[in-house]
Amino acid sequence: MTTPCDPTQAPAADSVQKIQEELAGITLDPPSNGAVSHKCETANEPMPTNVNYTDGASILENSVKMMLFGGAISCSFPPRYGDISDFRDVPNNQEAFVDPNRDESFIIELLELKENVADAGSARWFLEDLAVEQAFENTLIVEDESRIPAANIPNLEANTTVNAVIGTMEIAKGRQGVEASNNVRVYLANIRLRVVETDILITVYEPLNISEHSESAAAVGAGATLPAAQAGLLPAADVFKQVLSTFRIHDWSLFGYVDE
Repeated sequence: MTTPCDPTQAPAADSVQKIQEELAGITLDPPSNGAVSHKCETANEPMPTNVNYTDGASILENSVKMMLFGGAISCSFPPRYGDISDFRDVPNNQEAFVDPNRDESFIIELLELKENVADAGSARWFLEDLAVEQAFENTLIVEDESRIPAANIPNLEANTTVNAVIGTMEIAKGRQGVEASNNVRVYLANIRLRVVETDILITVYEPLNISEHSESAAAVGAGATLPAAQAGLLPAADVFKQVLSTFRIHDWSLFGYVDE
């Protein structure tokens, strides 16, 4: 359960370039033109997130710092992403959120460290594993992968390995079959905490094209989805970036670790 602390198919070349630039280096410079920073200062106060695009457009969307896993972890994201555990069961090792109006979602998951997976390329390994789990491994297209510099995720130890990958694949909802699969861009980051033998996955799902047979079509419509920026919302790439840049561990006992 979470609690607030503070209130088509192929992308265009310029879109992919923007994503790659963001993935290579998560910018943490203070927002310009008077926008409020993401730092949590006052309880229950929403924080505007300002994102400037190359065409000069600007998106302003509030974000809220949320306490996850009983307060052991926190990060910030727009409050339009509702807690999935409010209406269905979520495994204890996950925190999951969805924007039902766009069918966008993201999951923060705690896993036992995969010792057989090398640090280099670990995020890609988990993305490929996800594709196999979904039985759509033949549809996976990896668009970019990178190791995120420690300086760009300031709330983690400097020697923490954080890898990220972006790819597109077909994903079917629940028990629906291949005819109901949606084309989805997946942003996945792997935070490797070897000291507590844990892999943390942060995965954001951005539907690009909704099948007319998908259960999602009833809520958001079939066909190509409206880009978030055109709807005046923070794009999934920036939600992914924000979750990472504000990610903080408050209580290491979550992982069975006791600092003596």
